[in-house]
Parts: sequence; C-alpha cells; structure tokens
Amino acid sequence: MKPFEQGLVNYQHRLLAHDYGQVFCRFDAAQQTLWSYLHQPQRIPCINHALLVDLHTHHEDIRRSGGYVQTDSDEVLPIRYSVFASATPGYFNMGGDLQKMATAIRNKDRAQLQVYAKLSIDVVAQRAFRFELDHVTKISLLQGEVLGAGIEAALTSDVLIAERQSVFCFPELFFNMIPGMGAYSFIARKAGMAVADKMILGCERFTAEQCLEMGLIDIVVDEGQGEQAVQAFIHKNSKQAEGFLSAQKAKARVNPLAYSELEDIVNVWVENALRLTERDLKVMDRFYRAQSRLFPSQEDVAEPALQTEVLQQAVNQ
Repeated sequence: MKPFEQGLVNYQHRLLAHDYGQVFCRFDAAQQTLWSYLHQPQRIPCINHALLVDLHTHHEDIRRSGGYVQTDSDEVLPIRYSVFASATPGYFNMGGDLQKMATAIRNKDRAQLQVYAKLSIDVVAQRAFRFELDHVTKISLLQGEVLGAGIEAALTSDVLIAERQSVFCFPELFFNMIPGMGAYSFIARKAGMAVADKMILGCERFTAEQCLEMGLIDIVVDEGQGEQAVQAFIHKNSKQAEGFLSAQKAKARVNPLAYSELEDIVNVWVENALRLTERDLKVMDRFYRAQSRLFPSQEDVAEPALQTEVLQQAVNQ
C-alpha cells in the first residue's frame, strides 16, 4: 500500500514543514535519512520541559507518518535512517533541567516532578521502540559534552557515533541522585551492568575512546568528521541494511525493554528527588550556576572541554 493511500500525507509533509521549536529537522533524500537536531540557541542545552514536548510531538509525527516524508517536490520517500544530533557547537546535551528540578523539590511538588519524569520516559520510549516502525535504523551523533539525561537520550539509538573530543559523564550522584531516564536499562543492555555502575556511581568523565572500549560507543572519529562518518556508515550499511535492522530487532527480543521498566525506575527517581536535603539542593544550585556561566549567550560560550571540570569544582565550593 502506498503512503498516500494510508491517509498519512499530512504527517509526511508536516515532518519537514512544521516548526518543532527546539528541534530542527532536515531530510537527506539521497540517503533517505531524517536528521533531527536539538536546537537550543541562547539557553542552556538541557532536557527542559519545552524540549520534551517538542521531541514528543516530533517523534509522534514520525510514527503517524508511517515512516515516510513528503519532500518539497511532492515526492514521498521512506525514512530509512533517523539521526539524532545537536546544533549546539561543542555540546550534545547537559542533562536535566536543574533549576526547575530544584524548585519543584524545594516546594515538595511531587506532581510537577511526576509530569517531568513521565514525559521524559515517554520521549525516550518513542525512540527506543523505533517509533513503532519496522524499517527505521536509529543513529546518534555526539560532537562534544554529553551529560546525564543527554547520554540516556543518545542511547535510544542502534548506533552511537562520537567525535573524539566528546566527553561523557553522569554527575547526578554529586547531588545524591541517580539518572532516571533509562541509564541503567540502556547501558546494562549495551555494555553490561558493571559498566553502568562504573559510569553512574563513579561520577567520572569518560572520553569517547574509553566509551568505545567499554562498548558504549560504536564508532569514534576525529573532530569535525561526525556527519561524514554518519553518511559513511549509512553508505556502507546500505548493502546489509535489512540484515542489520533485523539484528537490532533480534537483540531487542533477546533482552527486551518494557515501558514498565522505565516507569518503575523513574518512580524511584521521583522518590529519590523528594528525599534530597538542602545541602544536596545547594550542590544542584551550584551546578546550575556553573551551567549558566557557560551559557550567558549563544555567542559567548566557554570552551566545551572545561564543562564537567567546572561542574566538579562547583561541588567543592
């Protein structure tokens, strides 16, 4: 059945025509690839509520489109690959919205924390479960700092490609929390529980090369070569695309991820948040202030390599 006959034409057109706020999209017709960029100018590139709404809408439109896009020339093409990247130079994502989290915790606002938590895992699940489509291979491109929930979001893909300067860190334990958007679920399945513990409980910075050695990252390339590496992977994979995609589905069947698992863990996260002390929250405040200094404006951004070092220094202030 042709896509036009499915009554999905509006969503196929909407994918490229709609303004998704903090998500920017483009379609590479030659490689049948939908590129989705986190686009957060003049703000801390974190997982804020508005971004979650934008991502949820975008992911839902991919599902409703049936995995097809309608181009400007009215040609309807399949989405064979979905690439998740960031348009913020030097950063993929800095994790959760610390300011809003700290406010909700101080106010004992369980409802607000639950709304944020539920929306977070809904967005993660949409991509992790392949938008309920059979023909889409998912790729994450990482070109800089990746913290906390940013790592969790990236791990919803089949393939992770990182530029060599990228650094990965879960800082949550500094303020007595755990990551709640699926870190244990995704890392344990991809690289093992020991690696999950090492990353989550160690609060250490890991290079792209270290993550490659641990099995968390699939491909590491030189700085500035990320998009070319994605294109090269797609070109190389094209001859075995069906086999590769079937392998991903087989792995998911061997070690399936259920939505209820994500839900149970994020409920632990909510309870964890509500038990934080004022000392813990002050550490979270210092992390937020450190982030704010790094992002006074999009035109005046500190060197990305300093980011997690600044955050670690904030703990000791």
